[in-house]
Amino acid sequence: MPGVGHLPAEVRSLRVWAGTLAAWTVVAVLAAAIRYAYYFDRQHIPWWHSVAYSLGGAALWALLTPPLLAFGALLRLDEETWPRLPLHLALAMVVPLVYWFPSAALTRAGEQALGDAGWPWEVTRREFVWAYLANLVVCAQVMAAAQWRVLHRESRVRALRASRLEGELARAQLQLLRLQLDPHFLFNTLHAVGALIHSDPDAAERMVVLLSDLLRRALDEMGGQEVSLREEVAFLDRYLEIERVRFPDRLRVVREIQPDSLDALVPTLLLHPLVENAIRHGVARHARGGRLGIRACRVGGRLELRVWDEGAGTTTAAEPARSQDASPSGIGLANTRARLEHLYGGTHRFALRRGREGGTEVAVSLPFRTSRSEGAA
Repeated sequence: MPGVGHLPAEVRSLRVWAGTLAAWTVVAVLAAAIRYAYYFDRQHIPWWHSVAYSLGGAALWALLTPPLLAFGALLRLDEETWPRLPLHLALAMVVPLVYWFPSAALTRAGEQALGDAGWPWEVTRREFVWAYLANLVVCAQVMAAAQWRVLHRESRVRALRASRLEGELARAQLQLLRLQLDPHFLFNTLHAVGALIHSDPDAAERMVVLLSDLLRRALDEMGGQEVSLREEVAFLDRYLEIERVRFPDRLRVVREIQPDSLDALVPTLLLHPLVENAIRHGVARHARGGRLGIRACRVGGRLELRVWDEGAGTTTAAEPARSQDASPSGIGLANTRARLEHLYGGTHRFALRRGREGGTEVAVSLPFRTSRSEGAA
């Protein structure tokens, strides 16, 4: 014999029983009010007599409803299980008969307790038929509610599963973008080391040491998609040390970072590809080098970031070539845009334009958040 744990949830759940009892109690009170109003002018009966009569029938339906809900859950109907429909119809026809006998017993008990005058009608064949049909309709409604409940629950489960899969897909895509960005950075740095091995071995050795430290920090941060701007700037400083080895007299960095912006959360390795792009196009291509600017400030509820250089600048025609290039630098910018879109959707802004300093400027605007629990849009 199966234990209680093997019974359907609709039968085991106290919440279902309590909800069913409450619902049928409301129905009983409404039915009592209708009956009282109908018989008031014809044959006056006390209000509490009418309520007692309705509550008796409602109590029986409250006992029958959870098993009917369980039946609907176990033998649900859909396009594939429609052959079960005869079982549902048979049950709908039998339940009113099962309901009738205890209902009639309660009625007789009520007549004896309250006196014949308390109940204004006697059971006849016609009234039996009408009562059967009325209970048949009630039973059909309960069984229809059971099917709706099953379908609604399955719809919620599917929606929850789809939401979880969507979240997992987004995290997987972000991780893929992150994994693309790390090798791209490593490739560029190793390429620079290789260029210095013969011309300046000491500088190449210095770059290898700095690169080792930088990669150690990058691996430490691999777990999350976001870090504080303070951590991002510290990582960027290590990268700029490597670039200063490459361009000792040509790279001049201008930093304008407001202290109150350092606690804001930003995507990991957000600034690195922007700075790398600026160095590649605004410094490395010119014998005299140039300035690189990094600006961060809080403006209301947003974090405003700006990276600029003094290169030749970009034009409307040249912008796609610089931002969507197949080169590692182009991959870095396209990757950054994709990550921002995944993490912030329409709440972020990303602009690549001609800078006030004559070169190119990349501007990023993000919601100002200091805690991951605040969530990104």
